[in-house]
Amino acid sequence: MGRKAVIATLFLAALVGAPALSRGAATGPEPPLPFDPAKAALAAALEDPAEATRAYLDAVPQERRARTKAYAKGNYILDAVDQVFSLVVLAALLATGVSARLRDRAETLFRRRPLQTAAYFVPYLVLVTLVGFPLTLYRSYFREKAYGLLTQGFPDWLLDQVKALALGAVFGSLLVMALFGVLRRAPRTWWIWGSAVMIAFIVVGVALGPVFISPLFNTFEPVRDEDVRQEILAMAHAKGIPADDVFQTDISRRSDRVTAYVAGALGTTRIVMADTALRRCTRDEIRMIMGHEMGHYVLNHVWKGIAVFSVVILLGFLFARWAFAHAIGRWPAMGVRGVSDLAGLPLQVALFSVFIALATPFLNTVGRHQELESDVFGLDASRAPDAAATTFLKLGEYRDLDPHPLVELLFFDHPSGRVRIRNAMEWKRAHGPRLAEGGPQAVGGR
Repeated sequence: MGRKAVIATLFLAALVGAPALSRGAATGPEPPLPFDPAKAALAAALEDPAEATRAYLDAVPQERRARTKAYAKGNYILDAVDQVFSLVVLAALLATGVSARLRDRAETLFRRRPLQTAAYFVPYLVLVTLVGFPLTLYRSYFREKAYGLLTQGFPDWLLDQVKALALGAVFGSLLVMALFGVLRRAPRTWWIWGSAVMIAFIVVGVALGPVFISPLFNTFEPVRDEDVRQEILAMAHAKGIPADDVFQTDISRRSDRVTAYVAGALGTTRIVMADTALRRCTRDEIRMIMGHEMGHYVLNHVWKGIAVFSVVILLGFLFARWAFAHAIGRWPAMGVRGVSDLAGLPLQVALFSVFIALATPFLNTVGRHQELESDVFGLDASRAPDAAATTFLKLGEYRDLDPHPLVELLFFDHPSGRVRIRNAMEWKRAHGPRLAEGGPQAVGGR
């Protein structure tokens, strides 16, 4: 199923607030460092930011970097394939009359409009999901396995897909009910009121996600290492963050990736570290990671991101309103009666997804800017620029560390490792190096 093609999927992504993670058990030895520690130590001794950045990048073996680049390049291609395939599927639903038949069936089953909407949307979502399942299976399971990025077994992976589909059916139905209610009552100005509905759903989704949705995919608990937990809480309180706890989650059930995130709104915000990060990162790296995540909170990135996306939604709906009228006038064979006709949902989704695809470079630019802001916040909080550099090298296990600038501009929603390391080295030159107190050992045990 195209990630940008189905409105319910867009909503679900905002609702979860973090990747849907698995319950498959991770086994086997701890993966080796993705870089040469001796070369990284030499890079830390360099004073020139450009030289230090290049030395840090060169600490990653060429074979590993080539493999990561191949993985990233494949993702760019698959993103395009996914987008085109989704549009083809949506066009087929319209051209073959399947969408119109789903509408007729829903109208036969129920007299009330909201129930008709749900009766249309659920089989529509299931159908689109099933048609796109082979691509999802290849991309999210077999390809991730081939690159060593997925530790989850197939039954657990499939269970997560079913959970996501069920959530999409429930919350997507509610969203589409609300949107089509607006379409029926305000056929001319629906793009304004529809945008308000979408934004409201996103805000509620972001607020509910950490508390009610994410626990369906992962377990959460306070960070077990009391010293680390207290240190992170002290950092949070020093920055004015009203955090009562810092959570760890069992991402190792799906992957060995190092990650952390801040999610939530309206009192549900959680700062979360993956158990993999706690196990694989040094104390200084953990300080940097958590300082970065705290930066997102202090700098109001959640609300700023929602504000930016709200503008994009408004413009996207305005574009869909204009294009929809032209499309049904030109292709009456689709059987779409008007803007409030359920049979026109695939057309609305296709038009909106095209606009989102065109707006993606802009959204990515905003995301990269926010990430760099949070990096600086994390550097100020941790005062560990070299730990920041090694953290970014570890993130390079699944991100291209040194992409072409144009590729970074178009496809990266985070700055590249090269940019982030250079930023840390510039901070280091401006503020002076910080001697690590935690030493090279990882916390939490291996």
